[in-house]
Amino acid sequence: MKRLALFFVIALLATSFLAAGCGNGSAGTVGSVDTVAATSGKQTTVEEIARNPQGYDSVIVTTEGNYAVGYCSACFLLKDGVFSVRVEVSDTAPLPPESKLNARMQITGKIYVAQGSPNIVAENIIYK
Repeated sequence: MKRLALFFVIALLATSFLAAGCGNGSAGTVGSVDTVAATSGKQTTVEEIARNPQGYDSVIVTTEGNYAVGYCSACFLLKDGVFSVRVEVSDTAPLPPESKLNARMQITGKIYVAQGSPNIVAENIIYK
């Protein structure tokens, strides 16, 4: 049963990577900033975004999850349970360092939908 669940999560992540692609021209900065000045956005969950990406297209949101994996130089995966969303970093919200892997974080940013998958362009990252 555990193997089946692990297989499902890996398949879901692989599908997310392929569907979302990597980078849309926004440049990110690698850094280890612990807190960036907060901006406000519509409070929501990773699950709500993943289940209804079109409903959040072009909306600024604030959501929480765990830093699951960095899969390119300017993006990473934010995961909450079995749901995930791709996050693109920015100058104000740099790529988390590897030491923050699995750390809980709050992301504020604007969502865009690419090939049916939600992506957040982060304006703010706060580590919990």
